[in-house]
Amino acid sequence: MSFCLSQVLPTVPANIFRVTVQNYNSSQELSLRNQKFSMHGISHAYFNNSKKNTFGIYNSSSDLFHVGSYELAQSVTAESFLKIFNVNYEQNLPDFNAGYFDTSRTVLSNGVFSENRKQKEVGSIIKLDYGISNELMLSVEIPNISSLKETYKVSSNIDRIYGADQIIDYHISAKTKLDSFFQTSSFLMLPTGTRDTLQNIYNDLYTINGEHSVAWVLHAKDDPFSRGFIDPRFMTPNYSTGDTVTFDSLAKYYNQPNRSSSGVGDVKFGITALLKGDPSWMGKKSGVLYGRVSVSIPFGFTIEPFSDVGKKQFSQINIGSGVTRLMLGLFGAYNWKNETSSRLYGSLSYGSSASELLYTPLNIFSGAHTNPDSIISKVGETYKFKEGRLIRSLIGYETQIVKNRILIKFQSLTSSKIRDNYTSYDSNWDKWMESHDGYDSENKRWDLCLETWILNSKSKNRMGPFNFDIVFGYKKTLNSKNTFEGFKLYSGITTYMQGW
Repeated sequence: MSFCLSQVLPTVPANIFRVTVQNYNSSQELSLRNQKFSMHGISHAYFNNSKKNTFGIYNSSSDLFHVGSYELAQSVTAESFLKIFNVNYEQNLPDFNAGYFDTSRTVLSNGVFSENRKQKEVGSIIKLDYGISNELMLSVEIPNISSLKETYKVSSNIDRIYGADQIIDYHISAKTKLDSFFQTSSFLMLPTGTRDTLQNIYNDLYTINGEHSVAWVLHAKDDPFSRGFIDPRFMTPNYSTGDTVTFDSLAKYYNQPNRSSSGVGDVKFGITALLKGDPSWMGKKSGVLYGRVSVSIPFGFTIEPFSDVGKKQFSQINIGSGVTRLMLGLFGAYNWKNETSSRLYGSLSYGSSASELLYTPLNIFSGAHTNPDSIISKVGETYKFKEGRLIRSLIGYETQIVKNRILIKFQSLTSSKIRDNYTSYDSNWDKWMESHDGYDSENKRWDLCLETWILNSKSKNRMGPFNFDIVFGYKKTLNSKNTFEGFKLYSGITTYMQGW
């Protein structure tokens, strides 16, 4: 959650340092329902229609479509061996060719999930401003998140595999024919080498440890998600050969209920320049216009690579955005020189980010596979991320209810961000992360902010030897779309020092 303005005036006079320290406590929530996902990583294990050779022939080495294409010896495949065998011995054993399946059919599996994320954050922010002149001010803002904790809940439903009936029936029938043939005298009377080769092909395909095993589909048929996976290539690292694991059990590996992080957030550097009018701190009855430029540097923590930390990644949460952001904006105000020193002000800013490489967050729904290594091999260990362009606005009004002592501020803040851009090895993953049914990385938010200031920075009314102002604030989300909403309580102190 972004801060409200939380300073009495937008700039300071020349050679003045302004130091602001704020502490905050926030709570926010994001609920996304009925999000659709596709387990194409699993459906491609039946038939992968995304891989073709230069001749337009489907040639995936990890699906069930053409398992006879693997080599037994140089220039001899399982398919070619079985075809020659059938001719020489007048048999009709399956040769595992590619001609039995209608490739115009799409094999797919879709599901729906709903998730709820509740975050509680405690931290502080330090902002240092320095007036280079009466018209120009430099700023640096450093957030420190003492504790960011998230409670995560998710529920999901997934359908069976559709469109793979021909492939499944073929392999069930093929195994039955081989089993029957192995019981005949014709098999027993074969030359030892030929008989051993047939047995090796059978073992390779129909035992769970076979290099080209299809045993998993004989067990799972068209519903591996409920019947369970028996092949380790579909399992998470906490399971192994001999286990039977359902989709729900595998999803629990990824969907950890508690996530947390802490540390320094993204650091922001800024320049504010007077464009028109007299500075607000002069207290004149007039309008004023400032220009602002700021750059946010990605110091904040982002998740670590799965290859280094394993399952620990699922308990981590980003503090920083991971990208460098440039914001350009205007700030305007009108001061009334009356008994209450009222002021109306507003700002409008536009931001965009650079593209940065970040570590891939492994997720069973976005990754479209149940095995983390398969997700990484498909998507990549890293991806390129560019945050969507951002527009922020602020409208505020302030008035002194006790002259030169107590100030009240009311502020309305809006933000609107267009869709983020993801670039990885997998275009399906990129599109899903950017938007899918039930979610879009384009988001909007509207917050209201109320602040009470105790003023002790004007020399004529100052109590004690030090200049300072104290603020107590409350921020509440009124409306949001595809992003968090909640509230924030904060307090802070601002002090002023003369430069030498």
